[in-house]
Amino acid sequence: MGRRTVGFALGAALSVTALLVAACGSEPPVSDPAGATGPVGVLEPIPATALPGAPADPVELDAAAISVDAVDVAGLASLLEDAGFVGGTERLFSRALPGRRRTLARVLVFETPRGAQLYLRWLASHVEDVIGDAELDIAPAPVESLFVHEPNPCCHNETRIFLAMWHDGATVLTLEIGGQSARAGAVTELASQLDAAV
Repeated sequence: MGRRTVGFALGAALSVTALLVAACGSEPPVSDPAGATGPVGVLEPIPATALPGAPADPVELDAAAISVDAVDVAGLASLLEDAGFVGGTERLFSRALPGRRRTLARVLVFETPRGAQLYLRWLASHVEDVIGDAELDIAPAPVESLFVHEPNPCCHNETRIFLAMWHDGATVLTLEIGGQSARAGAVTELASQLDAAV
């Protein structure tokens, strides 16, 4: 009888300990400002099927990774903090045929739509930091701003580069499209596909 009592007490103590460990070790999902569930700052990667071409592995982006886009790294880092940058993800899609094209898709999440607009204004005024000298072009929906960098005729390896940017609430989406077959006509289709995929 004594053994049964000790065994029961030991079993009960182990059960309570296991419950406490489980309760402390598991946190409920937290809704991030964009409305997705999961820990704040953790985003779903851009799907491998979002855009045509061979997809590279997705890359998670923090403020430090975004800030290196700027000549003034510290200035962009400060702006991202003020804008309430939560986190981001990017994926590169490469195509060789019927012509080389490289498409870099990014999704960045902010705490509020105002923060997303603040970053978009910075990006539109610092395009040269990202793709070099560029001209504003007609932006097809859903794109809000489209910039085009024309290659230098003296540099045979340089190609045309498009930078498209838009936002959906607190989420910013960008496409950087370059390569020998980069064409303005592809921007609408690629932007619509990315917009639908995320």
